[in-house]
Amino acid sequence: MTKPVRLPQPDPYRKARFREIAREIVAKDRYNRKYGLSVDTAGAIANALERAYREGINGGENRPAPIIEYPDNGPMDWALIPPRPRNAFWSICLFTLSRGDRPARGGRLVPAITERGTSGWMLVVPGHTYEKQFGDKTVAPLVRLGLLEADDDDPAHRVVSKRGEETWSQFVQRGGQFPEDLTNL
Repeated sequence: MTKPVRLPQPDPYRKARFREIAREIVAKDRYNRKYGLSVDTAGAIANALERAYREGINGGENRPAPIIEYPDNGPMDWALIPPRPRNAFWSICLFTLSRGDRPARGGRLVPAITERGTSGWMLVVPGHTYEKQFGDKTVAPLVRLGLLEADDDDPAHRVVSKRGEETWSQFVQRGGQFPEDLTNL
């Protein structure tokens, strides 16, 4: 009788890296199709799978993946925020919390109807209204992760939570820039 194969434990960092690789492949495919360039999506996928396989072989499959525990109230690792909500969170934090020497301007998300007619959110900063709106399905994961919370003054509005501020601060301290290094930190 053969011994069952032991599968590696799920690793959120590995999953985030794979998701970003997949997003890059899809974006390159869309760009190339749009501008009439040759497309080899199957080849790009095969190369990515081959790299992942080689990393698994070289990394020692018998070594268990690290168990990662996340504190409920501490900063969240930037790479573990899902891609679309992460992009929205980057914009929200840049306008409301700022970075570098610039003072934080404050601001909040207010309910709005998107251009597509769906429910969403619009960023309002003192003296400025951010023209891009975020869909409700983009903002909901940020609330679920504890990065955004209901505003104390008006519970219908959303603001960056303490955990969100800590996550942004950690990202900025590591030298975070958009979009080149969203997960390379």
